[in-house]
Amino acid sequence: MEKRFIDNCPICSTQEEDVTEQILSVIQKKTYPKNALLFEQEDESKGLFLITKGTVKISKISPNGKEIVLGLLGAGKTFGEGSLLGQDRQADTAATTEPTEVFYLPKKELQNILQKNPLLYQSVVASLVRWMANLNNVIENINTPSAKERVWSYLCRLQSEQNKPLLQLSGKKHEVALMLGLRPETFSRALAELENEGQIKMNHKQIQILQSPK
Repeated sequence: MEKRFIDNCPICSTQEEDVTEQILSVIQKKTYPKNALLFEQEDESKGLFLITKGTVKISKISPNGKEIVLGLLGAGKTFGEGSLLGQDRQADTAATTEPTEVFYLPKKELQNILQKNPLLYQSVVASLVRWMANLNNVIENINTPSAKERVWSYLCRLQSEQNKPLLQLSGKKHEVALMLGLRPETFSRALAELENEGQIKMNHKQIQILQSPK
């Protein structure tokens, strides 16, 4: 089972077989219930996490004490990459939103593998670059005053990422609303406005983009 999920890992899947075997030798499987705290902001950075089942919410507390949701990560996604590149403390908080299983790769052991395999190091850096792009989207959402524009930008990113006719939300509606800095009712109202304008079509939990915004 471990090999199957490693093959879907965005960091590990492109590595040679011997590198994969090294990773499998240090990996630890962990299970968490809903609303479990994996780590908090400013905790010691201890390693890399690969989600095999469930959803993990990555968030940060703003100076005024408000929670900012940075991302909702599902199966196949990784987090904690910064610990492999010298980050001593966690910059964010990670908590489950449903029963979740992860593979945990301890910092020290994985750093030893990184030193021997430069291509794996490049994959970690590439993953961090993708995460920075996600943070830029969060900042863009905060600076976009219109709820409808925030929701539309989010749907356009989903379409680019999923490349499918019918889009699947990256989490439950109230979780996505938090990620966009909106109240759940505001998020639902923005979706309804976009559907009334003929820009999207709702089909239960799936959404189809019909046309570009005016």
